[in-house]
Amino acid sequence: MENTNLDLWNKVEKTNPKYTKKANVGGNNITSIAPQYQIKNVTEQFGIYGKTWGFKQLNFDYTLASEFDLVILDAIFFFPDGEFPIKNAQKLFMDNAKTKIDDNFAKKLETDTLTKAISKLGFNADIFLGLFDDVKYLADVTKEFAEKPAPIKLSDKAITDLMAKGSQEVEKYLNLHKENKVLLSETQIETLTLALTEKPTTV
Repeated sequence: MENTNLDLWNKVEKTNPKYTKKANVGGNNITSIAPQYQIKNVTEQFGIYGKTWGFKQLNFDYTLASEFDLVILDAIFFFPDGEFPIKNAQKLFMDNAKTKIDDNFAKKLETDTLTKAISKLGFNADIFLGLFDDVKYLADVTKEFAEKPAPIKLSDKAITDLMAKGSQEVEKYLNLHKENKVLLSETQIETLTLALTEKPTTV
């Protein structure tokens, strides 16, 4: 029996560099990912956020806030195939004197917890495996995610010209259509396909 345990992981492990940036967090250089890009990727796999995946509960614990400047988040992440608990922490204050509260601490903590939760399922694994520090890998994945040029549309006159050039040219453009490099209408595909199957009339 074929092992399918890594099917999801293999689908979502690669990250589009377009939606990443370098950041320094606590003196550590990291690659951060645009949260909305992550949400879109998970939605593509699981469905609507809050309906088929997300957090069942978000419990903020402020017990360590005054002494250690930490707010703990205790949450349960769910998705179509299961659920699991996850914990995370975030600084409450923006300064060492603990006089200026970070107004966005809850948002930051929830976002970071989401990133950690989906990473357990393989999302953006290349970043967490340190592959974005490999120049060759980064170049390869950038090329892989590069926006493809829009397919070329052919006019009916161009289709007629193609058929006049012979079967090799017709086959070439039918293959280009399959590769999404040329956009053909259903009528044009039928016309070109018929041209390949028709045999010349002999007298």
